Amino acid sequence: MHIELRQLTADQQREFSHPILTAFGAVVDPGRLEGTMRLPELTSRIGAYDGESIVGAAGSFSLTMTTPGGAVPVAGLTAVAVMPTHRRRGVLTTLIRRHLEDARAEGRPISSLWATEGSIYGRFGYGLASRACSISIERDRTAFRGEAAAEGRARLLGEAEAIEAFAPVWERARPLVPGMLARSKVWWEVRRLSDNDFTRQGGGPLQRVVIEVGGRAEAYATYCLHHRWDASNIPVGSVRVIEAIGATPLGTRLIWRYLFNLDLAQRIEANLLPPDHPLGLLLVEPRRLRLTASDGLWVRIVDVEAALAARAYGSGEPLTLEIADRDCPWNAGRFRLDGGERRAARTTAAPDLRLDITALGSAYLGGVSFQQLADAGQVEALSEGAVERADVLFRAARAPWCPEIF
Repeated sequence: MHIELRQLTADQQREFSHPILTAFGAVVDPGRLEGTMRLPELTSRIGAYDGESIVGAAGSFSLTMTTPGGAVPVAGLTAVAVMPTHRRRGVLTTLIRRHLEDARAEGRPISSLWATEGSIYGRFGYGLASRACSISIERDRTAFRGEAAAEGRARLLGEAEAIEAFAPVWERARPLVPGMLARSKVWWEVRRLSDNDFTRQGGGPLQRVVIEVGGRAEAYATYCLHHRWDASNIPVGSVRVIEAIGATPLGTRLIWRYLFNLDLAQRIEANLLPPDHPLGLLLVEPRRLRLTASDGLWVRIVDVEAALAARAYGSGEPLTLEIADRDCPWNAGRFRLDGGERRAARTTAAPDLRLDITALGSAYLGGVSFQQLADAGQVEALSEGAVERADVLFRAARAPWCPEIF
């Protein structure tokens, strides 16, 4: 069997989407199809063909992601699927290797993705780099330990008005948290603020609220109401929070106070929150959040030197890493990191730590410590105190967080 890879255009979005829609048992949504065609970030659509039949596909978003103390160009792997008729024939391997080669050629040192099945991507050097948490809390159990010192003004907005109000809040929050992404205006329109059946998931219309303090937007949220009444006509529905972002700690407290105070809801639910979200300390009864964690972002280092130069480090002793990389052999070798410097220089010096590229991807955003990796047998210490020195260098103030699946 000969598989040919072809670069598809935006006008071929329907054909490109066929493998992923087949894999998920979904049908084409004309509105989402048209919106996806407009996205400037979706710069690569690769189709795998057996003759004239598309049997697999992989797309790539050209993104910019916050790192600890910096930012890095990212190839966001998306819509990866192989038709069930062509499983176990190397189609996926061919697609991902093409994706990694293209990312390197385009100067994108990182590839990142959300995994539908985590067992797949570790084989290609992707390391689990963040956690995504879900909460489900009864409205009458949402008391805060201390209410916000200032009061905010809440305003519900239409789509066009929301773009103007929300984007500045996002841009103030984004540099502070590893894993957050830059967004174009079209991305806001298509991916975050469009009201459609996919967004509603059986609930009511998309609601867009901004919180202002002293006339300045400090936070925003999007959510849908899922109303239900029991046999006694008592409301037992829920609020499904899609995204809630505060530019400041005050803004975060105010937006969640607003969400927790919505009427006719028995429960407030949200997904894709970071494990260190302030709600864990704000609530009088934090266990009522029923917080659960799953895997979030997976990170694959495509260019070790460029990736390590795109983040900041703690001031500590120099450290030499010995990296193994099966699929991107140009990454293999030894790299010296000097505390406080954004530089990873190749070296022939004796290594302090030996690890696979997968482990480096897990540690890159600061969400997984080298001690955790060592405990899991994914890092080998070759000099005394090497694990502790690595954690001083790579530590981040906040857990990585990407509040949307791409």
